[in-house]
Amino acid sequence: MQPKYQNRRKQIKKACNVLNADAFLVSNLVNVRYLSGFTGSNGFLLIYGNNDFLFTDSRYMEQGREQTCDQITVSLSSGFSALEEVSRLCSITNIAFESDHLTYSEFIGLEKLLKPRVNLISSKGVVEKTRSVKDKDEIDLIRKAASLADDAVTFGIKESKPGKSEFEIAWVIEKFLKENGADGVAFDTIVATGANSAKPHHKAGSTIIKAGDPLVIDMGALLNGYRSDITRTVLVDGEDEKFRSVYEVVLEAQITAIGAAKEGMIGKELDLIAREVITKHGFGQNFLHGLGHGVGLNVHEMPMVISSSDHILEKGMIFTVEPGIYLTGWGGVRIEDMVLVEETEVSLLTNAPK
Repeated sequence: MQPKYQNRRKQIKKACNVLNADAFLVSNLVNVRYLSGFTGSNGFLLIYGNNDFLFTDSRYMEQGREQTCDQITVSLSSGFSALEEVSRLCSITNIAFESDHLTYSEFIGLEKLLKPRVNLISSKGVVEKTRSVKDKDEIDLIRKAASLADDAVTFGIKESKPGKSEFEIAWVIEKFLKENGADGVAFDTIVATGANSAKPHHKAGSTIIKAGDPLVIDMGALLNGYRSDITRTVLVDGEDEKFRSVYEVVLEAQITAIGAAKEGMIGKELDLIAREVITKHGFGQNFLHGLGHGVGLNVHEMPMVISSSDHILEKGMIFTVEPGIYLTGWGGVRIEDMVLVEETEVSLLTNAPK
């Protein structure tokens, strides 16, 4: 297990060369986990030459040593104070830091602690870019999380009968996941019925499901830190020509985008392909979000597949394809699947009926 973490840190050390930095300060806990295996709720990582350091408080010293298995020096620190001594002892003069994950007050404190001896270099998305391409272990875990989501969303739809509330269905899904091997939900499960389904991120509440209503379920499974994400939309106990026509447009957009996705494509190019299908049918203004996003340790991460994205799709990337149409006062339709970029195409990771 440990060599994979060492290899990941080597990628960050290569980035240090590009940034003209001696060391890299990792403050985002998700990135700390990715690079070291440490899962505690407090700590930061300093990547430097042949000496990598994990700083954490007294609650996690033993856990840190167990999870990093002597590949990293684990040191006691309740904040960034220990950096001053380590940087001085190691003669570090340039430290790159994650500008996206440091508050202004933390940055000011870091400056006071280290300057003028140490220069701070702002960086953005360095670890996230490395994370965007999954290794075999990660892909296997996400496949399992996706399979759990397939089963859970199918079960949730089966349980979605008139008279039940959105919250009840969200609970049924969470219970199913935990009873079938998941650590929990990947994010707060979205269950949106009737007019609520026109809100892409509606929070499950007390609204009662009624016959003839569109119902959107957007959920995922959490498994050993990795996540899945799937959305299915159904019409509850009824027939509705409007629902059928809107659903067919969304499905056409999704199938077209999945068929077009390939290595080397830019995120905004794929977003446009799906958007053009929806626009062609007169619903362009009703597609309210981007086509997709990467999934891994976070449910939203690189690559972004949106209209402004310059992210290039690479082999090993996993992302969602989730076009939607939302009509205020009536409801909405979204269909979402996760795909894996392979040599010549993308393959589906989620396969629940749609």
